[in-house]
Amino acid sequence: MKTVVILSMPRSGSSLLSGVLFRLGVWMGREENMKIGKHLNKFGCYENQDFIGFNEYMLFKSKRLLNQARRLNDSDGLVEKAVRDHEERIIEIIRKNERELWGFKNPTMIYTLPYFHHHLKNPYYICLKREPKSIADSLKRAAKFKNWLPEIRHEFLYFSLIEKIQIILRFIKVFLKSGFIFTHESLYEEIAKDGYKRIDDFLKDKRYLDLKLIDLLEDSEKTIWKITDFLGITPSEKQIKDALSFIRPDLIKS
Repeated sequence: MKTVVILSMPRSGSSLLSGVLFRLGVWMGREENMKIGKHLNKFGCYENQDFIGFNEYMLFKSKRLLNQARRLNDSDGLVEKAVRDHEERIIEIIRKNERELWGFKNPTMIYTLPYFHHHLKNPYYICLKREPKSIADSLKRAAKFKNWLPEIRHEFLYFSLIEKIQIILRFIKVFLKSGFIFTHESLYEEIAKDGYKRIDDFLKDKRYLDLKLIDLLEDSEKTIWKITDFLGITPSEKQIKDALSFIRPDLIKS
């Protein structure tokens, strides 16, 4: 068994990489899940909704879902506590999704993964990086008003009615205190830099592959061979062709 985990930050191209892995034969979740999130990515976000739901709930429980500035500091121990309190749930999610060659991604998974990674069998980590300034610019473009309603609908799938009310109240509180967080480009650059440092620290004693988004876009064939060599897999010619065809710069424009 091989478990492939994509580590990145939001707007770093993780959906593109997940779509590539999916076409190379890595089971990234149910096919209907792959298409969810078209308001943010043209062909969907290629995310396993079991892991997305768990991670979003952990961020909610640790008061980091909306107040992203709090992700810069773990001193309150709330993220670790949330994961420990729901450890049986993540174990069940992992066992439910396990395949001979499978994986998952979530661009904010680095906050919770350190507290449950030991439950993963034979993990192969792929770190995908993008310049923090580009991430902040992309996030600002993606945070268009037309995306608000579908994003809220998507997020609310993971929460009960009471929790939805709590989220709305927290959003109002954060908005009144700090304004619309996605306009704070310097803050989001700081969060991206901090996130990549967390990823680097986490991967120090792990088996991993470092990739850059620009290489995936501009030197696609070489990057795909790096991935297949790292994973030790031999996709068919059709799978390679499908993966290359999926890599389109216009998917990263927002």
